[in-house]
Amino acid sequence: MTCLYRKLTSLLLLFFLSHGVNAQCVAYDGNGVLVNNPVWLSCFGTDFTLNFQSTSTFADYTIDWGDGSPIDNGTSFTPPQVLSHLYPATVSSFNVVFTETATGCIINGTVIMEEPTTASIQIPFGGITQTCAPAPLEFINSSTNTSPTTTFTWDFGDGSPLLVLDNTNQGDTVIHNYLPGTVNCETQVQLFAENQCNTAQGGPSTATFNPIRIWDIDDAAITASDVLLCFPETEVTFTNTTNRNCLAQGNTFQRQEYWNFGDYWGLGYDSIVDWTPWPPTFPYTIDYPGIGAYDVMMVDSNFCGQDTTYITIQIVPPPSANFTMIEDTVCVNQSAFFTNTSTGGANVNSWNFGDGSGWQNINGNPAHTYVAPGDYNVLLAVSIAGANTCTDTISLPIHVLAIPQANFVLDNNIGCDALTVNYTDASINAVGWTGDFDRRDFQARHLDCGVRQQAARRGHGQAQSD
Repeated sequence: MTCLYRKLTSLLLLFFLSHGVNAQCVAYDGNGVLVNNPVWLSCFGTDFTLNFQSTSTFADYTIDWGDGSPIDNGTSFTPPQVLSHLYPATVSSFNVVFTETATGCIINGTVIMEEPTTASIQIPFGGITQTCAPAPLEFINSSTNTSPTTTFTWDFGDGSPLLVLDNTNQGDTVIHNYLPGTVNCETQVQLFAENQCNTAQGGPSTATFNPIRIWDIDDAAITASDVLLCFPETEVTFTNTTNRNCLAQGNTFQRQEYWNFGDYWGLGYDSIVDWTPWPPTFPYTIDYPGIGAYDVMMVDSNFCGQDTTYITIQIVPPPSANFTMIEDTVCVNQSAFFTNTSTGGANVNSWNFGDGSGWQNINGNPAHTYVAPGDYNVLLAVSIAGANTCTDTISLPIHVLAIPQANFVLDNNIGCDALTVNYTDASINAVGWTGDFDRRDFQARHLDCGVRQQAARRGHGQAQSD
């Protein structure tokens, strides 16, 4: 049992000793940090002396400098001992391996010798920097001081994904295809170059080439004096209002215009204005034969191609305003009802009831209540939306009466065997009367406007309005 315990103790001690040594298997990197995989960076383009240093003590060791020189070895390494090696000026990287033979401690390091890459863009001889989309443009990566750690990132200024390439892109020609609608006339191309030295000194080197001009066809457009008319209006004037693409950015090629007004006059052929240089552009006035729909086509041509646009003119029958009233005489606070009987395709109906309430757009058949007696003019204006000349108006009168008040007076209401009485009508706003002096109704009538009652007696008498 004692022997087994001793063996286990020896194995554990060896384990902890070996792992304790390996935990210190480090060396200083170029920034003075102890790491197992140090990197030493030289960015000056001159000879570089590597000074290998560590805080650990090593027994027998070897060190391979990675440049093909003989492997160095020693029996011990004790801080602050320094192992130095000279690398002649070059652009390259070297894998440095330090090995402690007894423990198997290995430090893998890298020497990087380069200068910061300087980004540069050139256009090939005979190349272009302005074109009509879609089209390819060519750019040469003329960057200098490229090293194996250099990466290149291209931004072509059209919203396309960035193009990332390795150091072998230096000197190559890159072709990028510009598509329609991806550039607003003018942009720039940028090239970002970055290696370890660029990163250490703050970031990538940037080259910019501008302007890159990407043109397109024009946006053809026609402006008409009217697109909707009411007969007998039939005359329309057309103007070329095309937006000339990228004119300020060099797309100054002479434009041409072509018009086709169709055959609506029974001539047997279309009315055409053949290709004409513009600007200046001149308006064309067309007198159409009558009610109908008429198409007009215009083609615009520039350096990049042609664009075609169409416009449709509609000539419609004029609207005719008309309406009826259920009653042309109503009482105060009684609704008056109107029926719109207009024709001709009117889709805007404006009513004015003449009592100061103003114009109101009402579809269908409206009702209106007057609050004061009097004579009013009701107006209906009908029109077709979008057509300046398509309007018609009608006016009809309406009478609004006050509510009648039934009343009468008598000159004598007292007698003996015989009594003579003179009745005098005192009603207000009444237009009709009926009466009965012997238990029969006496009525002042006016259009069911309301009821007023007053009783007068000799025997029994009654006056009523309804």
